Amino acid sequence: MTENLSTLEIIRELIRYRTGRFMFCFMVWALVHASPLLFGLLIGAVFDRLAGSADVAQTAWTPVAIFAALAIGRNGVIWIGDIEWLKHWNEVTLLVQRNLLRWLLEAPRSRVLPLSPGEAVSTFRDDVEDLLEYLENWVDMGGLVIFGLGSIVIMATIDVRLTGFLLVPLLLTALLTQALGPQIRGRRRAMREATDDVTGFVGETFGAVQAIKLFRAEERVMARFEGLNRIRHRAAMRDTVLTEVLRGINRNMSTIGIALVLIFGAGQLTDESMSLGELTVFLTYLPRLTDYMAFIGDIIAQHRRTGVAFERIRALAVDARDDDLLNRVPVSLQGEVPEVPGPKMESETFERLSVRGLSHRFPDNEEGLEDVDFEIGRGSFTVITGKIGSGKSTLVRALLGLVPATGEIRWNGKLVEDPASFFVPPRSAYTAQVPRLFSESLADNIALGQRATRERLREAVQLAVLDPDLERMEQGLETLVGARGVKLSGGQVQRSAAARMLATEAELLVFDDLSSALDLRTESELWRRLFEQRQATCLVVSHRRAALERADQILVMDRGRVIARGRLRELLEQSALMRDLWETGER
Repeated sequence: MTENLSTLEIIRELIRYRTGRFMFCFMVWALVHASPLLFGLLIGAVFDRLAGSADVAQTAWTPVAIFAALAIGRNGVIWIGDIEWLKHWNEVTLLVQRNLLRWLLEAPRSRVLPLSPGEAVSTFRDDVEDLLEYLENWVDMGGLVIFGLGSIVIMATIDVRLTGFLLVPLLLTALLTQALGPQIRGRRRAMREATDDVTGFVGETFGAVQAIKLFRAEERVMARFEGLNRIRHRAAMRDTVLTEVLRGINRNMSTIGIALVLIFGAGQLTDESMSLGELTVFLTYLPRLTDYMAFIGDIIAQHRRTGVAFERIRALAVDARDDDLLNRVPVSLQGEVPEVPGPKMESETFERLSVRGLSHRFPDNEEGLEDVDFEIGRGSFTVITGKIGSGKSTLVRALLGLVPATGEIRWNGKLVEDPASFFVPPRSAYTAQVPRLFSESLADNIALGQRATRERLREAVQLAVLDPDLERMEQGLETLVGARGVKLSGGQVQRSAAARMLATEAELLVFDDLSSALDLRTESELWRRLFEQRQATCLVVSHRRAALERADQILVMDRGRVIARGRLRELLEQSALMRDLWETGER
């Protein structure tokens, strides 16, 4: 599969996951939905016998007993079907969510997600659920078709003209639903987008609690929240009203049909062209047939909604192919939780990193990087410095594949084809300018899913100069840091992120302005411990003297270019910009 699949092709691929269990569910629910055909015939037989002589009427207990036995058996089949379908629903949901998350975490090349966190959460939850609801429709489809065709055939054998007359409004309702397809699709998309806005705003608000309090913006934030909720309410109402109106029209056809049967059937009972049992068959089948016709309308509407849902899944996955998102890997909700496989990488020791012609352009044509060249040897301490906006952070992000870039990158002389998937532990580890912590324990934030021992975590804490702070925490490594590390100071957040990086024992350590929230003494101690206890290779974005004095190579940047390079003493003699940075730098 290379092109985008149609909605029906997407469902076909989902059906092919555990085909045997899907077909078992299909057969079970076909039996459940088709069994009312027998119920109608049995009820008709009961009324025919009751309408006969007293002796014949006594034999009505036979179809009643059969009816009761079938009803009990049908409930048992429903119980089995519910259990099996619930297992299948959850596994297929897990499959799609697993594939989507895997692509976001492991896909090659750099990418910028087009959706906000709220939109991403909505896609993982609601849009995947739309796929499964449509898949469930196909489980029910076989039994509904059997009942629909079977009931029409049985009624037609009783009275062809009346049956045809009853089908006209049902078919018109189905055509109406089809005609309203674009409206259904548009309203569902608007409702999803409004929900995304609310979810995203809630997440951003929790992350900015301190800023909101500082500027006393609580009322304005709540007003904005209420406004977004009003928009969501209107969009949800528009979507729900259209859906419920269609359902109402479909279901009211049952009432109209029953009235027509009673009107025309009364005359036929009088002239004995239709028996009481045959009239009862019509009255028994018609409500269920109307509901099933309404179900067909729901399927048409759900088909439209599913198309919208998968479009949003594609948007979140950026450049994923449909076969990546629908990859039928084994998943199970039973048994032991499988171990997460670690990265498979060569154990080659790092010796040299060479960069030639590294360039990047921002989408809005702002200045980015232009033809940056440099080399880093094992055990070196390279500092990238420059004024704000000179391209320092962009350089390290382009090197690591976090933004798209052109140029040549070689690791130990070998060309790096995909930096985004190459520069990961144990080759390289990175601490961003604004580190991200999770509302878990300090240990979990440092390990970040690694199976790290306590000794390894404590070593990383000690290297990051976080050990004095750890001693003052009552729960130690088990201390909960709060959402985005809100319970920690800025310096503690940065050192926690540094400890996370150091726990990986990566060959190349990349720090993006780590020292921005550290005092000079703590920063100097961090560099001292790192080089005394490990043979570290560091690429550091910094303007602080503690880093500049230790560097064996400094890259001075201006407007996306490296305009000077060398050791500190050489640069202070040769570069006016370096002298300016040195004089204004923190001591």
